[in-house]
Amino acid sequence: MTTIQARVIHAMTIPFTIQLSDSRDAAYLATCIDEITPQITAYLQHIDTTFSPFRADSQVAAARRGDWSAMLVTSKASSTKSGVHYAAPPYNRHAGQAQTHYSQSESQSESQSESQSEFAQIYALAEQAKQLTRGHFNPMHAGQYDPTGIVKGWAIERAHERFLMPLITSGQCDAAALGGGGDIQTAVADTSDFVWRIGVQDPANPNATLRTITLRNGAVATSGTSKRGEHITRNAHDLAQATIVDDHLAFADMWATAAISAGERTFRDIIDQNPVAQASLHAVLVRADGSITQFAPGKTAPDVMPQTGA
Repeated sequence: MTTIQARVIHAMTIPFTIQLSDSRDAAYLATCIDEITPQITAYLQHIDTTFSPFRADSQVAAARRGDWSAMLVTSKASSTKSGVHYAAPPYNRHAGQAQTHYSQSESQSESQSESQSEFAQIYALAEQAKQLTRGHFNPMHAGQYDPTGIVKGWAIERAHERFLMPLITSGQCDAAALGGGGDIQTAVADTSDFVWRIGVQDPANPNATLRTITLRNGAVATSGTSKRGEHITRNAHDLAQATIVDDHLAFADMWATAAISAGERTFRDIIDQNPVAQASLHAVLVRADGSITQFAPGKTAPDVMPQTGA
């Protein structure tokens, strides 16, 4: 019998949910998740301390004051006060190349992450996102640097990779997921037939589900205006919500934001010009009139099923 244990933690002003699944007894799984929860909590608090635009002592707040010295600080130095090294390899995907993972070798990526601060990694990722989306994802908001639109997805993905994937690869659980604020990263052991079922919420009714996504290894990100209002600079207003499925949550988050900003027609055009995105991306779009459309250019898209009665 499959057991799922979940824990909710609060960081970055939102709740995050950790979920582990395994066929062993609930007590065993509870021990696993209780051991890993404080580590994920500490990591997300570290990210908030570094990137929150609302904290006067964050590196983003310093950059807004004109102090960009965090770009030059190494990853190890930037995490000294927390006592933990949180560096992760920078991305280089969706830029039109044929690669499906990091373009550098693992050793090269690790070497680069040693000399590049998290602040610099996020800055580079946000700039890449701006280029890939033709400016529809923009780290500048109201004339100030604000990378929070990509930080959350990136942080969830990094925490999942650092803290939850080892539980799967070591055989301590069959599946693990971490989600927060409409974004989730999932993984399942190769030897398990478990699948994650992720609901796509109706933006007009928070108690209703429009679609159910079945997913093993991948990410789902949702962006819209139903919860946070008009927090995205929009060039078109024909979409109320965009849910994106991709291999990596940082990019799913980026594309979901870009879809809301660009509008359906321009978003489809952008994806049509990006072969890497075409190969991995699946979109469920809720139009302003309430109608739903979805598209998956690639052949490996997950199952997305209409909810019964929807």
